[in-house]
Amino acid sequence: MLIHVLMGNAGGCGQSQLQQERDRLAQAGKDHSIVNAGAYAGDGLLSILEVRFNAGQQDILVDDCTRSQILEVLAWQSCVEDDDRFDDLVVHLARRN
Repeated sequence: MLIHVLMGNAGGCGQSQLQQERDRLAQAGKDHSIVNAGAYAGDGLLSILEVRFNAGQQDILVDDCTRSQILEVLAWQSCVEDDDRFDDLVVHLARRN
């Protein structure tokens, strides 16, 4: 599993880094909706990440993450690091401004 933590805007195009990543995935034929972390408390974000993963998503985009949510996702990564099923999973976390 690879975790990308995104902060601020990318380049001078005015798009967020998360939106640029979504556009890149769409060009590769992988259209994914963005999870709004603000809608989830506690383990709720981890639950939706597992639901998306179990549905076959290998790239998961998450917006509006708090510092504690990012730390929870990093802890989850540590818990599943020996599980080969998660090897190709990439989670993109956009930090709340």
